[in-house]
Amino acid sequence: MSHDVGIIGAGIHGISAAFHLAGRGASTVVFDKGNIAGGPTGRSGAICRAYYTSEFLAETARDGIGFLADFSDRTDGEQSGFRRTGAFYLHGPDDLEAAKETAENVAGELVEPGELQELDSWGVAVAVWEPGAGFADPYATTLGLACAARRRGAVIREGSPVIAIEEKPRSVSVTTADGDVHEVGTLLIAAGPWTRPLLGGIGVDLPLTVERHVVALLEHDPADASGLVPYVLIDLPGGYYSTPQPRTQYLVGGVVPAEPADPDGYDRAVSATEHQALAETAARRVPARARAAPAGGWASLYDVSPDWQPVTGRVGENVFVDAGTSGHGFKLAPAWGEHVARMLLDDDPDPRLAAFGPARFQDGAGLPAGFGPARILG
Repeated sequence: MSHDVGIIGAGIHGISAAFHLAGRGASTVVFDKGNIAGGPTGRSGAICRAYYTSEFLAETARDGIGFLADFSDRTDGEQSGFRRTGAFYLHGPDDLEAAKETAENVAGELVEPGELQELDSWGVAVAVWEPGAGFADPYATTLGLACAARRRGAVIREGSPVIAIEEKPRSVSVTTADGDVHEVGTLLIAAGPWTRPLLGGIGVDLPLTVERHVVALLEHDPADASGLVPYVLIDLPGGYYSTPQPRTQYLVGGVVPAEPADPDGYDRAVSATEHQALAETAARRVPARARAAPAGGWASLYDVSPDWQPVTGRVGENVFVDAGTSGHGFKLAPAWGEHVARMLLDDDPDPRLAAFGPARFQDGAGLPAGFGPARILG
């Protein structure tokens, strides 16, 4: 057998699992048809928050943010680009009770609309301030974990598309496009939007869909630089999020479901119409953004589960999945990877992880998530 564990997918979840598996002494190999963080991970907004309605996800996100904050020490000198800015969550009247309960998960502070200062309070019934939130560099984080995983002995095979999977009684055969066949004891499929077709090759149909989501980069007019928003802003009445960027720039993206997409053939550019819609929505909340100019942007993919919660667990005798993170998996990944490693090695896994297993969809069940249509908040 060539390795104890094989992983398909070199995004943040696959690489994090490899890092933790190698740290526990498991011989690990990662396959990816492209490069490290070459898929949706590298195009993530990389918001780091623990504001989750699920206590387990909130705890895991806090652990993940702690990992990112101490990234250099945990990875022998690598960098995550993490910046702790804090985050405001703006809620409409329908979210009052849920926002109060969720604030307790992050030791957040409830704020009345009149105290928002530089923000227009239209549609806001309550806001929550999470001081520990921020954002990171998704590419640097994933590459740093990959470098550290390699130092621990993991093998990462970039440019190695998997064309066939065959499950055997005590192993799994993974065939790559170069014709090589790799025997692994356990296989983890963490291929984001490509997870469902890979699973189909072994007769498993996981109900994941793929959506195209856009992110607009804007820059303040110099005359309005005094009105910069220096923190992450998640505006539920407005239907968007924003994060500060270098100089006087900021990113804006949506927090509601978007159009379906083909992961092998979608438009990666942001249209002028999409850019304008995001810019106008963000400016309505922050008047200082009214004269902001387009500065770029991109479109990426979310692999979405029916309940917008991660799908992690066994799908075969020796095959597991970690996918369906629905656009909010980045900040979970550094700590989620340890949960996954323990699950794969049967090393005292956290029993709470079982709730996120794929079997929950067999009878139409699902987990609660988010606030109204903003399921992405988890």
